[in-house]
Amino acid sequence: MKAKVYTPHPALQEFVHNIGVYSADFTQESGLSNMYRFVPSYQRYIMFYLEDPVKVQRVYSNDFVEKSVSLTVGPLEKSVWLDMGRKHLGLGVAFKPGGLFRLLNIHMTELHEQDFDTQLFLGREIDDINSQLKEHIEDWDKMVFIVENWLLKKVARLKPSNAVDFVMDNLIQNAGNISIEKMAYDANISTRQFERKCVERTGMSPKRYARLIRFCKAYHLKENFPDATWTTIAHMSGYYDQMHFIRDFKEFAGITPSIIREEELKNTIRLHSYMT
Repeated sequence: MKAKVYTPHPALQEFVHNIGVYSADFTQESGLSNMYRFVPSYQRYIMFYLEDPVKVQRVYSNDFVEKSVSLTVGPLEKSVWLDMGRKHLGLGVAFKPGGLFRLLNIHMTELHEQDFDTQLFLGREIDDINSQLKEHIEDWDKMVFIVENWLLKKVARLKPSNAVDFVMDNLIQNAGNISIEKMAYDANISTRQFERKCVERTGMSPKRYARLIRFCKAYHLKENFPDATWTTIAHMSGYYDQMHFIRDFKEFAGITPSIIREEELKNTIRLHSYMT
């Protein structure tokens, strides 16, 4: 597997966390599975799938559903299974906590546990972006340049940022370990106002968002260091006891940590660690 994560253009860094490109040819890479359990992430994404289409199976369905070339992914709290096809090339724009809200001006609860063809939000222009990207699939730098230029044209029309955006970004930097009271204080608004604005911009309450951030950090570490014990991972991620760690894992991944084997992680593309 090949992957590269790009720091976005300075004018985009207020609402875009990073842009990642990754590819895998499952016909050539012996032992690498094209089936991937994607656990929820605190990021919001616009994805571009430029080789084989991706198919998604959600917890409430037995079927895999083929997705569009460009996909806007809303707040997720349940893991999904991805069928990456035989030859996969993905480009993902990962937004900062309020970034997708600011771009689309849509209350994030309306996208909860859903994904949509990006054309539904941004019109026919997305077809042009898809076509341009497919013309340059061998040149990752050019693909990122195309997406950055497209996003730069959106900057003037973004919803304004506010103190909540910066506080939530700080929550990520602190791995979810800041109290709601401290965040509301830093945003200079009441706790109730802070909770309301956080739900609007991220799709979930600040307490739940903080739990998701901490869980993501743990899962990210495990993907990068599959030989590390779950106890070590829990301590490194800021969990004070094993019970809270297992509770969050079961809630967000849908399974207990012990079910995920080191060998399983070694034989997947470990996508989560590239996208957060």
